[in-house]
Amino acid sequence: MRLTGFLLVVLLSALATGCDNPLEIDRDTEIQIGRDGASQLEAKYGVMNDPAAQKRLDAVGRRIAATTSDPSLPWTFKILNTEEVNALALPGGFVYATKGMMSYAKGDDQLAGVIGHEAVHVDHHHAKSAIEKAMTQSLLIELVTRKSSESIRQAASIALDLEMRQGYREKEYEADQVGTLYSFRAGYRADGLRQLLAYLHDKEGDPARITWLLQSHPPLSKRIERLDAYLKQIAGGG
Repeated sequence: MRLTGFLLVVLLSALATGCDNPLEIDRDTEIQIGRDGASQLEAKYGVMNDPAAQKRLDAVGRRIAATTSDPSLPWTFKILNTEEVNALALPGGFVYATKGMMSYAKGDDQLAGVIGHEAVHVDHHHAKSAIEKAMTQSLLIELVTRKSSESIRQAASIALDLEMRQGYREKEYEADQVGTLYSFRAGYRADGLRQLLAYLHDKEGDPARITWLLQSHPPLSKRIERLDAYLKQIAGGG
């Protein structure tokens, strides 16, 4: 399961909204895009029915959401019923951890680091920006070539895929750093995400459950290296 695929889903939702200015997605539309994507995501994987695990995720998620710039979003936190070790967020505050991630995150500090990372993607509108860029490119193609609506959707999907592969990875470093700050402000250990990444790094030799992470994110070693530098800033009050 990769975030790219679900951003393609929400891109098509964005193209179908018919907003007055399709180059800029407003707050309500961003939330609706996320809600539509969430429905499809849950239909595909299912939501885990585990009250204790859900209570744990909700408690961590609510504390993280309170540290963001927009705690009034309809933040929701759910567990996808898959053993893949993954977490993702859709526009508007729809955040997911997988069953596999819940078992990998050995303590709430590690889970908070993961949820903090995903909250940054929402709070900094990373998906929204990628969608707007893809929509802009697709509309330019339409103006120049007068292609059909379906062709425009295909072009926008390709543009978004390129944005994800070329530009979104840098935003992962941003999400690591700011997410670490969010979790720290929420009262968790600042090195929670770093701990989890180190554990995942040790598991790279057995990638069956973490292939998505190795393929769609920057190298774990680089993420850990950058987090180490940032953690020193936090420790030093920088």
